[in-house]
Amino acid sequence: MLSALPRRDHVCALLLSGASLAMAADAPALAYTVQPGDTLIGIRDRLLAPGSHWQAIQSADQVINPRRLMPGRVLLLPTALLREQPLQAEVLHTHGDVRLERPGAPVQRLVGGERLASGDVLHTGAQSSAVLRLADGSRLLLRQDSMLRLERLAELRHGSGGSTVDTRLHLGSGSADTTVNPTRRPQFQIRTPVANLGVRGTDFRATTSATQTTLEVLQGRVAASALAAPGVVPQDTAAGHGTLVNAQGVAAPRQLPAPPQLSGLPERIERLPLRLAWQVAAEPGGVPALPIASYRAQVVEADPPGRLLLEGVFGAEGARWADELPDGRYRLLVRSRSADGLEGRDSSAMFTLKARPEPPFLTSPRAGARSADDNLLFAWTQQAAAARYRLQVADTADFQTPRVDRDDLTGAELRLPLPVGSHHWRMASIRADGDTGPWSDPLVATRVALPPAPAQTPPLASADGVLLSWRAEPGQRHQLQVATDAGFSQLLHDTQLDSAEWLLRSPPPGRYFVRVRSIDADGFVGPYGAVQQVDVPQRPMWWLLVPAVLLLLL
Repeated sequence: MLSALPRRDHVCALLLSGASLAMAADAPALAYTVQPGDTLIGIRDRLLAPGSHWQAIQSADQVINPRRLMPGRVLLLPTALLREQPLQAEVLHTHGDVRLERPGAPVQRLVGGERLASGDVLHTGAQSSAVLRLADGSRLLLRQDSMLRLERLAELRHGSGGSTVDTRLHLGSGSADTTVNPTRRPQFQIRTPVANLGVRGTDFRATTSATQTTLEVLQGRVAASALAAPGVVPQDTAAGHGTLVNAQGVAAPRQLPAPPQLSGLPERIERLPLRLAWQVAAEPGGVPALPIASYRAQVVEADPPGRLLLEGVFGAEGARWADELPDGRYRLLVRSRSADGLEGRDSSAMFTLKARPEPPFLTSPRAGARSADDNLLFAWTQQAAAARYRLQVADTADFQTPRVDRDDLTGAELRLPLPVGSHHWRMASIRADGDTGPWSDPLVATRVALPPAPAQTPPLASADGVLLSWRAEPGQRHQLQVATDAGFSQLLHDTQLDSAEWLLRSPPPGRYFVRVRSIDADGFVGPYGAVQQVDVPQRPMWWLLVPAVLLLLL
């Protein structure tokens, strides 16, 4: 009877070349229980690959008599010597730039449904990912900027009719999230530039560079050993813990950082670029188990197959991506990170992105605009994806009872008769199929009553000239113009005044035209009042002042 066991440092896998034997201290092995009548020659014929020597088993397991084996004894058979059947992995789905490098073939783009074999190498670019299903049912997510080599995908046949799947992967750079299927009792190993990770029935993440590998175990256990320290017993890391492996060895496992809280996230997002924020995680006592330096955020599809679409490391202020993301339903995953890169369990929240078709830009009236026109002009830009537009105008900012609600607008402007007061307005784009996009940010326009023109009093003559005065409201300023023509094209004076009077000093004989308008404290400018005419005779001592004659009202 055979069962899979990890090979410890005192167990050797013997690789034969002729009669010579080579030792491999960390090679995996299968445990075989001796049955009545077994001999090493019979075990070789039933279990080992053609060309293997039974002396490899005798030497590795220190068998004295190869023809007489004690039933019930356990022999450790190096998996490298067992009969095997090549297996394949299936690419479930990919996202972004994923490439396949295959021996003897040009590099090609990798897509879902592709079959992979031993020797194949996968590369992912920025914001790209691939999910593989291995022959034993295990799954592996290869994340962005990563390289993975499928070193060995094989089924090891047992003499009793059973089999074990042997999977050996090399993560050269980047990150891989792995869920190993425990039902097939697999031999599963991930090798990095600095570490060997032996797993069985577990859920874990590995991130590696040329000098360090980070391991985070979410379920089960992973045995990690450093390539720089051969012969050292692998260090077990249990669920909820992580460790670092580098040239100095395997660090003592530590508890993973606590997950952040995602309760404050909006369920619907209508603006791009995508911005998402969360609360900082803390333990019940108020102190994090491990100081949190940053957060890893991921956006995955809400529905199967749940592809990884966006990923990044951010500060406590939240995540922001400039990458395009189609409208749809998504899941946000966020986990805390320690300063040395250990990442905790994910917090998860669903959200809907509905940012298209984007609303038009609002051009008139501008924010805070005040107008005395009876009909307010509403204008907007044309949106390429829109077949028509929806306009709402309301007396309140919540738009609960809009005064105007039109969804049949195909042009770029509309005049509306509105009463005096503040009016909130917003717009949305509508596609030809009726799909309505999000609202624009609302603006507020105010229609004001046209203030009356200043009422001027008759001019008063004095030795210094002609004194002009008019009625005014408190806080108003005034603009006064004096011209020699009724059209005010030949201005003699154009000035702004704080008071409601002005002295036309010693004017030469002739006819003058005067008009005044008020300027409210908030800057709103009213119309000019009636034009007044002043006649100055040849003899200044007998000036004849003619009362104002209404020429025009602006």
